[in-house]
Amino acid sequence: MRSLALLALLALEAAAAPLPAVKMPSGRLFMVIQPHHDDHTTDYGFGGLIARLVDEGWRGVYIRASNDEKDGAHGYALNDQINLKECLEACRILGIERVHSLNWRNDYMDPIPTQELRAQLILLIRLYRPDLVLGHDPWGHYDRNPDHRKVAWAMAEAVWMAGYAGVHPEHLAAGLKPHRVPYLFLKARVDYGRGHEPNVVVELNESQIARKQKAYSAHRNVYASPAMARAIRKQLAAEGLFVPELEGLNDQQAAVLIEEWYMEWISRKRGEENGLRYGEVYWFRDEFDHLPGLKDYLRENAVQP
Repeated sequence: MRSLALLALLALEAAAAPLPAVKMPSGRLFMVIQPHHDDHTTDYGFGGLIARLVDEGWRGVYIRASNDEKDGAHGYALNDQINLKECLEACRILGIERVHSLNWRNDYMDPIPTQELRAQLILLIRLYRPDLVLGHDPWGHYDRNPDHRKVAWAMAEAVWMAGYAGVHPEHLAAGLKPHRVPYLFLKARVDYGRGHEPNVVVELNESQIARKQKAYSAHRNVYASPAMARAIRKQLAAEGLFVPELEGLNDQQAAVLIEEWYMEWISRKRGEENGLRYGEVYWFRDEFDHLPGLKDYLRENAVQP
C-alpha cells in the first residue's frame, strides 16, 4: 500500500512539474488558422504569443474560416459585419498584417467536405509559405465546438499535404510551389473535457500582455458586455462590497476593465505554474519531431560554424 501511495505521489509531482520554456523558432512569417473572429485572442492562447512573434520581427497572416454570423445578438448579417470589423481591430493591435475570411457558415461547418476546406488552406499555405502555423490542437482530448474540430483537422492535414507536389498539382500550374511548414504551435480549451496536454510554456512580458488584453476586449460583440458588469456590481452590492477601480466607470468601461483583468490573471497564472511571471502554454512541434532519432542526433552533435 505504501508503494502505491508513493507512486501516486510521484505521479502527481510529475504532473505538476513546470513545462520547459520553448526555444522560439527562427523565421519571417507566421499564419494563424482559426475558425472564428476572436479565436486568436482567447484566454487559452495566441494573443501573447502573436505579440511576442511580432516583437521578434515576424509578420503575420490570419485565416478566419467562418463568418461568425451566430456570435452576437444582432442577427446573422450584422453579426458577420461587426465581428469582421472587430477581428481586424484585434489583429491591428497584435500586429497581424493581413486577414482572410473564408466565410463558411458559423456552426454549420460539419457538412462541409473536409477536402474543400483543406484545399483552401493548402493554397494559402503555398501562397504565403509560412515558417510557423498556429491553430487548435486536432489531437486534443475533446472540443465541443464543431467549428474548432473541423478547422483543426483540416489545418493539420493541410500543413502536412502542402509539401507534396502530387497534391493539387493545379497549384503548380498557377506558379505555387509545394511548401513544408516546419513549426506548429497548437492550443486547446481547458475549461471542459479532459483539457489540454501542452509541452512548452511561452514566456511573455508586460507589453505583450497589455496588447493581449486590448485585443481580447476589442471583441465587444461577444466580450466585455455591459450586462456582465452590471451583474457583477449588483452581486457585490448585495454583499455590501464594491471594487474601487470600477467606481466612476459606465457599464461598458467596467466590462472592458474586468475582461482585461481576467486576461492578465490567466497569463500570470500560466506563468507562475511554470516558474515565470507571465506565460501561455502550447503543444509545440518542431521540424524534426517526426524523426526523434534524427532530432536527438542533431541536438547532441550540431555545432556552431
